[in-house]
This record gives sequence, structure tokens and C-alpha cells, in this order.
Amino acid sequence: MCGTPFASTTSAAPVQERKVVTVMFCDLVGFTSASESADPEDVQSRLAAYHSMLRTEIVRYGGTVEKFIGDAVMAVFGAPAAHEDDLERAVRAGLRIVEATTELNEQQPGLDLQVRVGVNTGEALVNLSAHPELGEGFVTGDVVNTASRLQGAAPVGGVAVGQQTHEATKTIFDYVELSPADLKGKSEKVRLFHPVATRSRFGTDLTRTHTTPLVGREIDLALLKGAFDKALSEAPQV
Repeated sequence: MCGTPFASTTSAAPVQERKVVTVMFCDLVGFTSASESADPEDVQSRLAAYHSMLRTEIVRYGGTVEKFIGDAVMAVFGAPAAHEDDLERAVRAGLRIVEATTELNEQQPGLDLQVRVGVNTGEALVNLSAHPELGEGFVTGDVVNTASRLQGAAPVGGVAVGQQTHEATKTIFDYVELSPADLKGKSEKVRLFHPVATRSRFGTDLTRTHTTPLVGREIDLALLKGAFDKALSEAPQV
């Protein structure tokens, strides 16, 4: 029995934590009905280039592909790796996917793919022990369900984002508010926003403003300003 591994008597509990993440759902419009009578190899051929493009664009903006479901994809921004601008990254990735789909159609006449993208931000339970590269799901919560519903309500060839995503990125993108939608599982109509253009280049033009007031530091601020003025007129200050 030398070399035989011992059977594990206990299974390690998954490492989980609550995090605010941004979830993206992207789906093809009318692809299911168009594939009903098509040869499976033809369907696979059409999806191969599309799936490759999706993964490339999502990874380019720092997202993680959680899973492919037929012609749909779910991606997460903010987990397992987080950036300070994950919401911006998700919206940019969605806009880029719409553009890249048009480019695919131009490169392959007859492909005729059309997409809808939904982006939503909220708290989720993240399984840090999961291996997304192996297709293991690692994010659960209402933010996932709502992102899926937003995708279904998005305009064809466009992106729809939820209110929290919009509030955090409205200085970076030009938005058009869509009509509130009845989403499955929601007791009230949900506000939707459609990004139509970017106001800055990613990672180059800074459009962020910091308007939080300094609270309870008036004396410290005065000392700092005094030291700065003295440094300008006399000598460096520590």
C-alpha cells in the first residue's frame, strides 16, 4: 500500500467573504431560435470566435469569466481580484464587447451576431476557495440575478446598468435613462441607464473628484498650510 493516499476524513470548508462586486451578463439576441435547425458544428463554429472575443475583452479590463452558458457569459469585476475602479472597468468592457461584436460581423460576413449586456453592482458572497479558471462558480447573491435581468432589458446592441453602477460612473460615461422596467423577482420597477459614450480614456484621463470635506482637522490643516508657506519662503519643513 506504499504510495496510496490517505482518504480525507474531513472536507475543508470554503473560504467565503462578503464583498461589493460588479456583475456582467452578456447574451446573444435571437441566437437560440436561429440555432434550432442549424447543424451543431455550425453553431459551435459561430460561438467559438464570439466566446474568444468575450474572454479577451473581459480579461483586458480586469474581469473574471465566471461561466459560459451556451451563448451567454457571466463575468465578475471586483473578485477574486479587486481594483479601485471595477465599476468603470465593467461598463467599459460592456461597451467594448458591443463594438467587438460589430467588428466580428464585419470580419465574418453572415455571422450576424447581436448582443445585449447588463451590468449591476451590489454585495455578494464570494467563495475565495473556488477556481474560476476551472469553471467553478464563486459569486452568489441578488446582484447576480439582477444583472441577468438587466441584460434581458438592455437595448439590442447596447448596455444597461443598474442605479448603483450609474451613480458611481456617471462622471465617466454619458448616460441615457431608460424607462423603468419590471424585472422578475423585484417588487418595484427598476431604474435602468444606458451608457452611450465615454468622457475619458481608460487609465489616462482622470475625471474623478474628491468632495468629501475634511472634518475635525481645522487646526492640523492650518499648521500644514503654515508649514507649506514657510517652506516656500524660507526652507524645507518637516
